[in-house]
Amino acid sequence: MSLKDKLTSRLAIKIYIVLSSLFILVFLLDAWVMPAIVHSRDEITIPDVTESDVDQAMAQLSALDLKPQVLDTAPHPTIPPGQVSYQNPVAGSVVREGRNVYLTVSGGEERIAMPNLRGRSLRDARITLEQMELRLSMIHYEASDLPAETIVSQNVPAGKRVTRNTGIEITVSGGTDIEVEIPYVIGLNLDEAQQKLLESGLRVGTISYRENSAWVPSTVMQQSPTAGDPAAPNTPVDLVVTR
Repeated sequence: MSLKDKLTSRLAIKIYIVLSSLFILVFLLDAWVMPAIVHSRDEITIPDVTESDVDQAMAQLSALDLKPQVLDTAPHPTIPPGQVSYQNPVAGSVVREGRNVYLTVSGGEERIAMPNLRGRSLRDARITLEQMELRLSMIHYEASDLPAETIVSQNVPAGKRVTRNTGIEITVSGGTDIEVEIPYVIGLNLDEAQQKLLESGLRVGTISYRENSAWVPSTVMQQSPTAGDPAAPNTPVDLVVTR
């Protein structure tokens, strides 16, 4: 065997020895050393930090030798902005100290961009607001060159962000001769009847109460003017309601 072959053979043996040693070291670390380190840490029960201020939650977790991290900010329908809405691991989980705890922070209730209703028909406006989970709270009528039943203005500017179920007031063109039709509210409870009248550009007038065991209390039994009659905007509609 030449000198070159001998040197090459010795180098190969050394390489094999080094690689074998590294493999054994990694195996020992994975099988014995790391588990021993992990299990030497104390067990901790994760506390419930949801609905806590995020800074307070992080301080509480850090005091338990955990590692809190804010993972995301997301809308939440009930939890105020800046409070923790979700945590992972969840409360009650048993972990080792040093464990990461991921927090999602509430951005508050999701807001909706108010649509531009001007120039639309009243029917179209009703459908649009309903689809966007907003509600039509009141209708005002005024004389206008726009076609009758066309939206003239709205109390919430287009583009403004509002919460769901926000009441929207609109002004509707009555054309040159303004009249609205009295809606039928008999059989509705008083709150529903008032809302329906307001939505029609009218208002509740005198409320009289009468005993009647055949009707549920606070139910409208009679109305005046009668349904279907034309009336000027803001006309009062008198109601007779069960006691």
